[in-house]
Amino acid sequence: MINNHLWLAAFPEPIPEAEAHIYWRMKDLPTPILDRALKHATHLHIGSWQDLHWQDGAEPGRCPALRISARMFYRGTIGDWKVPILDEPLRDELLAFYQPRPGDLPAEVADTEKLAAFLTAHLGWSLLCEEQPPPAQPE
Repeated sequence: MINNHLWLAAFPEPIPEAEAHIYWRMKDLPTPILDRALKHATHLHIGSWQDLHWQDGAEPGRCPALRISARMFYRGTIGDWKVPILDEPLRDELLAFYQPRPGDLPAEVADTEKLAAFLTAHLGWSLLCEEQPPPAQPE
């Protein structure tokens, strides 16, 4: 089974709607402002999932990382195409989605306190999910 991983990427730069649209549509078009922001973003690995988390018509509620990914997709694509700005209501919403639920399947998760600290430290910043590891930062 393949493990899919999820990182949250926080960065202070606002992203133009056109580049957010490309990101959410997963198009292979240039996004220079977003690429630069993600290259220098602060990342937190929040968990992983496997194909079994999607089987039998399962919704993204089968593990915390998938719930976060689905919620961020919703926040970025409903209404205007945008990169969500992390405010207190979004932080609280993401922390609620991250809590274990009956029916969750086993999956790797990050420490909830680390997630809360990461989100609180980056209030007012742009926030995206990434399924690729962050780029290596120069020492």
